[in-house]
Amino acid sequence: METPPRREESVRAVRRALDLLATINASRGATVPELVRDSGIPRPTVLRLLATLAEAGYVLRSPQGRRWEVTPRVARLASGFNFDTWLAATSAPILVDLLGKVGWPSDVMMLGGTEIHVRASNRPQCGVAIEADFHGMRSPLAQSASGRAYLAWCPEVERRRLLALCVPRAQERAVLRELEATRRRGYGLRDASLKPPVGAIAVPVMLGASVACVLDLVFLPRVEPVERIAARCLAPLREAALALSGAFAKLHAVGPDAHPTDDPSIAPGQRHADP
Repeated sequence: METPPRREESVRAVRRALDLLATINASRGATVPELVRDSGIPRPTVLRLLATLAEAGYVLRSPQGRRWEVTPRVARLASGFNFDTWLAATSAPILVDLLGKVGWPSDVMMLGGTEIHVRASNRPQCGVAIEADFHGMRSPLAQSASGRAYLAWCPEVERRRLLALCVPRAQERAVLRELEATRRRGYGLRDASLKPPVGAIAVPVMLGASVACVLDLVFLPRVEPVERIAARCLAPLREAALALSGAFAKLHAVGPDAHPTDDPSIAPGQRHADP
């Protein structure tokens, strides 16, 4: 009678199959030599895994016979994925830790059309009641701290497209100046004319060269001015943003070359200095 594989071997085989499937998906198709190189899996194992994945209907060989590609069946693997649940579970410990360090509430903000929306927050855990009805709250891109952080660090093509949609032509030059100031400063700053009269600073959460989301910190300027907030809270805010960036990189299987080793909101000369 055939001896069943040990538990450790079975788990490793499943992990390798999933890693190989992710590699094929990320590369939009690959040859066997490319898969061996990119996955680090030995060629004989790659061939066996490809045969198994093809038999299961998750990959197929191109008509030319050289490249392997995923099939529509892979979409079933993500059909039960709930992004909001993942974001809430992933960001919760990061936000709670941040709250303990700075004492002011923070939100995870994501782009939605020409506005930026609250998608997760530690406000329920914060003793300072700032806009308690924050669920689904939206902020303008060109005036909010989060919107400015998004625009300042998103790719140029995306920035131009968004500005054309949400900023009148006559105001575009002033907005571009503010975005340049945002990059020099290292964080987005809320326009003081926005209502209600609260303060906010924000930093980007990067996914490669793109902005996955933005992490803000909301405060009361009459209690603590923005200069003191930046000096005291910017470093922990950036640390939290990098932690979120790492989580997004794992979710999207971003390669090592795009891993968030540096925060783009920190100027090169500031990387080892206090904010």
